[in-house]
Amino acid sequence: MNVKKLLEEYSLEIDDVRWYLSLTLTERIQSMLEQEEDLTRFIWSAELSDELYNMEEHYLTRLQDQVNEKTLDESHLREILSDMETARRRRLGF
Repeated sequence: MNVKKLLEEYSLEIDDVRWYLSLTLTERIQSMLEQEEDLTRFIWSAELSDELYNMEEHYLTRLQDQVNEKTLDESHLREILSDMETARRRRLGF
């Protein structure tokens, strides 16, 4: 199973992956707002910048690696892609 082929099947582009990852990162940051020190450490440690650098490419590579290692099955991958599709629709106002 090839992650990039499934992206095509769902008509998802790199920008859609980036948007989805941005949404999930926003949720993580929002959850840190109550723990100011955690958020500060997240930014200070460069973890935030590391996650942002080529985040969509790293994420797709990680997904493909998990598929290859059989730690991610097709149904869970399709669930993730469906979430990406939903996020894209919301972004585009559908």
